[in-house]
Amino acid sequence: MKWFKKKNKKARSQEDLNPTRSFPQYGTPPVSSQTLARLPAPILERIFAFVCPHARDETYESCEDSAAEDTCMLCDLRDLSHCAQVSRKWRAAAVNVLYYSIRIDAVHYCELEDILAEKRKRRSFMRHNAEPEDTAAARLKFLARTLHDNKGGFALNVQYLKTPYMTRETCKPDLARTVACCPNLRYVDLPEGVFQDDPSCNTLKQEVQGRCPELRKMTYVRGAERGLEMLASGHQWHNLEVLELGKLNVDPTILRQALGSLPNLHALKVTDMISFHDQLFQHSDYLPPFPALAEIIFENIPNLTVDGLVAYLFRSDTQNALKTLSLTATGIHPPTLHRILAVAPRMEHLSITESVTASFPAADIPTLQSKSLKTFHYEITSADSANVYANTTASHYAYLTRSLMSGGLPALKELYVRDPDFPETLLDLAPPLPAFATDPDNFALPMPPNPFAAHNPNQNRLSSNNPFAKMQSGPGLRQELQVFSKGLDEMEWNFSKVQPPARGRRGSATAPRPVSSYGLSDSMGKGWQSVSGGARKSVIVGNGFGGFLAVPSDGGRPSSSGGERRRGSQYDMWR
Repeated sequence: MKWFKKKNKKARSQEDLNPTRSFPQYGTPPVSSQTLARLPAPILERIFAFVCPHARDETYESCEDSAAEDTCMLCDLRDLSHCAQVSRKWRAAAVNVLYYSIRIDAVHYCELEDILAEKRKRRSFMRHNAEPEDTAAARLKFLARTLHDNKGGFALNVQYLKTPYMTRETCKPDLARTVACCPNLRYVDLPEGVFQDDPSCNTLKQEVQGRCPELRKMTYVRGAERGLEMLASGHQWHNLEVLELGKLNVDPTILRQALGSLPNLHALKVTDMISFHDQLFQHSDYLPPFPALAEIIFENIPNLTVDGLVAYLFRSDTQNALKTLSLTATGIHPPTLHRILAVAPRMEHLSITESVTASFPAADIPTLQSKSLKTFHYEITSADSANVYANTTASHYAYLTRSLMSGGLPALKELYVRDPDFPETLLDLAPPLPAFATDPDNFALPMPPNPFAAHNPNQNRLSSNNPFAKMQSGPGLRQELQVFSKGLDEMEWNFSKVQPPARGRRGSATAPRPVSSYGLSDSMGKGWQSVSGGARKSVIVGNGFGGFLAVPSDGGRPSSSGGERRRGSQYDMWR
């Protein structure tokens, strides 16, 4: 029993404890509680937004595409809910953040998921082999109940609602009850049947049409032609900003009326539509004009040619608005890109993806010229029907090299190509400059000799007969360029940094060395930021004699193209 006896000691007074307390060197000041109590509500909401970053997500992307890769969204949401329990003032500010952009996740993206999964299992004898509980569906039911009980409070703050794919496909009644309570909703993840006018989604679609007039993004695919006609009537969703059309078989007049009825539309994506052609851009006295858009994406539109797009860009409002253009398998080919850039002075992002069957034409085609282009996707591959013995893509990338070396793209920062050897071609066209050559930026023509002038013994004799004095470096790469290249058999983009040539040296490129393709390297399929990843990297520098020197270099690999993301998501136009 001696181990359970308590020792009775005289309690130490408060004065005796004070001298023994040790305060940290950077302790919290004693006035912090008063300072926090005086903070206004907007400052508190700003602080709470850093506690739960996804609560301020205002992107029009699905739950899968908008997921943060370096945090656990459910843990952040838990921390924000704990902040709402501190005081009444904090609760009022935290609720505004908590119910602004709602996101429902199925699992924790941290170690806590293993612990919670064990607790969810049924340990009773009767339900030992029962199916695990669908946590995302349960959270959606709780959310619908909470919003229904607070229609005049929490529900008015909800503007974004994102749910996992399986949850929105299987829990349509709960999703309809949730949407019916949110009149200010701008974006919601909907099942695919809503976009196709599936009869199983009629209730959900009617709730969205009747209760959500502030919707900002909508999609119409095959089967939703009648829904597009209702949109053209102008009686619903006047504030749409993003519109996706895919595989529709509608009259061009109805399509033109639907686009003209959306005054706030600034992004359009058209996929697999044969009825979309150049006549949609032509002027008509009986139809509204084609809206001036900031972002346009065309995929598999064979009847769209450069003549129709150039006629659309001849308008001054479209020239000032268009900043992003993506072309995939359309009637616009690489030899005609210079015509588009000539009438798009504000374009910052351009993408063309095409499989060519013939080489670049031998005619004298102007190079690409744009002072505003910052990101360029030039993904040209060889089609299956092309001649296997002819390198059809080499001439297309040679045209791109000429455009870069001519200095026509001075603002370009990122370049994406499907040629793994493209960065080296930028170095081959940059001849080395001798140290005693003239400066091309401050070049001045030599003065003609004066036979009547007195002889100056200090005159530089090499200024008149130096063979390198008149050598002018042709137009070349003037800015640092980040090149992302990928071959046909590669899954990830390879990063290379090309630096312009300087005085006395030629240009250089930072490129990764090849790694084992047989699974022998630990870096295959892993992050490049890992210290033990095993990725090797070198700097390719010209040696001045036509060769290269590989110098080891350290550094991480930047993020890849927007077309490849974690969790297998496809390219999304709205990111």
